[in-house]
This record gives sequence, C-alpha cells and structure tokens, in this order.
Amino acid sequence: MTPVPVSAVHTIAYFTDALAPIWEIPLVEGQVLKKKHVPVSPELQAAIDELVGRAVFLAGNVRHVPIDGSWSLDADYELNAVLGRRIVDAMNRDLEYRRELAFVQEVVLALAGLGIPGLSVAAQADATYSDPNIDFGGIVDLDNSEEITRTSQVTKKFAELVGQNHRLTEAELTHLYVRHLYSLLRGKSD
Repeated sequence: MTPVPVSAVHTIAYFTDALAPIWEIPLVEGQVLKKKHVPVSPELQAAIDELVGRAVFLAGNVRHVPIDGSWSLDADYELNAVLGRRIVDAMNRDLEYRRELAFVQEVVLALAGLGIPGLSVAAQADATYSDPNIDFGGIVDLDNSEEITRTSQVTKKFAELVGQNHRLTEAELTHLYVRHLYSLLRGKSD
C-alpha cells in the first residue's frame, strides 16, 4: 500500500461496506455521514488514528485542509510493511478472514482503476450514496435489514441481465459495478 490520502481510505471503506452484501460478508460500518466529497466515518477515523499510534499505519504529509467550511487534519497513510505482513499472514491462516481479505483486495483492485482523482468523487456516483433523499450531513444507512440498498439492487440487476446461462462471481460483480461507476463519472466529466 503506497501512501494514499485519508479521503481514499474512507472511500474504499465505504465501498467495502456497500459491496459486502454481494459477497455475503458482514458490514464493518453500517452507517456513514454523507459529505459533499467523500463518505466520513468517525469510527473509521478513530481506528486509523489508533493504527497510527500502534505504528501499523504510517502517516505522512500531515496538513490542515478546509472541508465543508471548517478545518480538518489530513494526511496520507501507508501500511507498515513489517507489521502489515504479519497481520495479512495471520488473516490468511483463518478461513473466514481469508475470504474477507480476498473481498477487500478485490474491492481495492477494482477501485484502483479510478485513481486517486476518481476515488475522490466515486461515492457521488454510487447508487446508495447519491440518493437525493439523503441530504449532506445525513446518514447513509447500508445496514437496513428491511430493504436492500440501491447499490445491491444495481448489482442484482447486472446479475439478472447476464441471464441464467452464466452466473457472475462476486469478484466479477464487484468489478462490473465499479466499471459502471467509472462510466457514470466519465459521463459527468464529458
């Protein structure tokens, strides 16, 4: 993991939760704060801060930036190679964690194609996050057990469109959805 802005970490975390139902993996964070640019999870930020304190994440390029009318601390983060390797090795020894790790790796791989500029606006194209019924400052609920999210609805529609002759894997649905985001974002910039 090369240094990435904290906004990219929050966006990647958002998409892992938004796409978790495809893989039938439990959500880490069922609700996020809808902001103009990227989803924000105070719980995730607290976890990032703790990982920096434990030297699992290394913070660089620390700065103050104006966000939504106030100042916020911002930094770029990278995984400590030695400690990170130990954590990944431990996850690979456990069947459940191995599946979750494969899922997160697939989401990161799919989102990497957007680049940092694309990640900074990707949530704005997401079917759930871009819901016009949720104002900025409101809560985006990804863990509503009564109904599936719009993101899940779109991925289910992709699976239906392929038909019964071919079942898309979770990885294929993940990449197809992110490719869909890319086309929506590209259409906005044209």
